[in-house]
Order: sequence, then C-alpha cells, then structure tokens
Amino acid sequence: MNIEITDYNLLIAFWLCFTRWSAILIQLPLFEDTAVPGVLKILGSLMITYAFFPYLQVELLKDIDYLGVDNFWMLTAFHAVIGLLIGFFVKAIMQIFIGGGSIITQQIGFSMVRYFDPSAGTGIGPFEKLIQWTILILIISSGALLPMFKGAFASFFSIHIYNLGKMAHSSEYFVLIFKNIFLSSLLLASPLIFCNIFIMSVLGIIAKLVPQMNIIMVSFVVNIGLGLLIFLSCSEEFFQVAFKIYTDGLGEWFQFIG
Repeated sequence: MNIEITDYNLLIAFWLCFTRWSAILIQLPLFEDTAVPGVLKILGSLMITYAFFPYLQVELLKDIDYLGVDNFWMLTAFHAVIGLLIGFFVKAIMQIFIGGGSIITQQIGFSMVRYFDPSAGTGIGPFEKLIQWTILILIISSGALLPMFKGAFASFFSIHIYNLGKMAHSSEYFVLIFKNIFLSSLLLASPLIFCNIFIMSVLGIIAKLVPQMNIIMVSFVVNIGLGLLIFLSCSEEFFQVAFKIYTDGLGEWFQFIG
C-alpha cells in the first residue's frame, strides 16, 4: 500500500494547528500535572486539533503562504511560542490562588516550621493545594473551560506571523495583568493578614505585661486556631470572589487576544 500526500500545505497547516494546541494544553490546569501521562496529553491535543482544524485551516494557510513551505521550522517555532504564551497567561491567572494560599499559609503559621527546619519545608503548603483544587473543580463544573477554549480558538484568527496584532505593541496590558495578579492574591488573603496583625499586636502587649510568658509558643497556637476559624467563616465568600476574579481575568485576556 502506497501513501501519497497530495497537499503538503494542508498537512503542514494541520501540524501547525496541533503545535499551537499542544503548547496551550500542556500548561492548562489538570493537563499540567505530572501524573497525567504524556501520551494522554498528545492524544488530547490531537483530538482537539482534529475537531477545530476545518474551521482554522484557512487562517493557518495564510501563514504558510506568507513564509512558504520551505520555512517549515520557523512556522512551527512561531506557533509553538504563541501557544506557550497563551497557556502561560492562563496559568498565570491560576497563580493568583496559589499566591493567595501561600500568604494564608504563612499568616496562619503552617509555614513556620520552615524557619526552624528548612529541610522539612515543602514547596507548596496545604492551603495552596486546597484552594487550587477547589477553584479547579469550580471551573470545570461551571463550564468556565468553554470561554478558555473559545479564546484559544480566536487566537488563530487574530495572531498571525505577518501581523502579531495587539501582542506586539501592548506592553501596558502585560504590566497591568501582572499587577492585578499580585493585588488579587493580597485581596484574597487580606482577612488573614489583618487577623495576624491584630493577633501580633495583642501578643506584643501581653509580652510587655507578662514577660515570663513564652509568647512564641502561644503565638503558634493562637495564629493557627484563629486563622482556621476565620478562614472557615469566610471560605464561602472567599471562593465566590476567587472564582469571579478568575473568570474576569480570563475574559479580559481572551478579549485582548481575540
């Protein structure tokens, strides 16, 4: 049996589509987990490419016609970089919750052991994982993945090698998005931050009035106990605000590239 390729441009267009989708998917929540086999990631990218390619082939052929078939590796590198950038910014929005969880972990006192025994410290604390997986479940169950795929789909129409669009001359947007990521993390952790400031102020006064008290050991218990109670009382509001921050940030990003 002989296999003959009749349209090289169409085959290359399919490869470019697969390259961009693969670069996006390997950075998305759930797919980026090391426990997910590489074969599953590739097959998932292949299925999505096969589903969307009939609607994208005209746009991909524009890039091929602009550079020519001989510049195959340049075209591949371009679509891989664009896919990595799109996936990176989606992942950066998820870092809001990991950053917020890290601040909460420190404020409550779960990370204090790192200061006394650095070898016992881990890269990600309990609240980071709790918040990350809760938000991920909210995103999947609410259908928020649909605008994510819609934005990635729209990028094929707005970002071409002959016209990089808004991404080439909008550095102000990238500065703004990273500033908002930092501020959003502080916003989510603000109840615990103010609680910790109040507790430290009260314990400082007690330390002056009762100098024989071991204030460090007392602060561990008070920080963890009150911190857990405050997080428990405001957890519903916390996840509602966190989900809104994620959807708004994702919507602005895909509106920007769309």
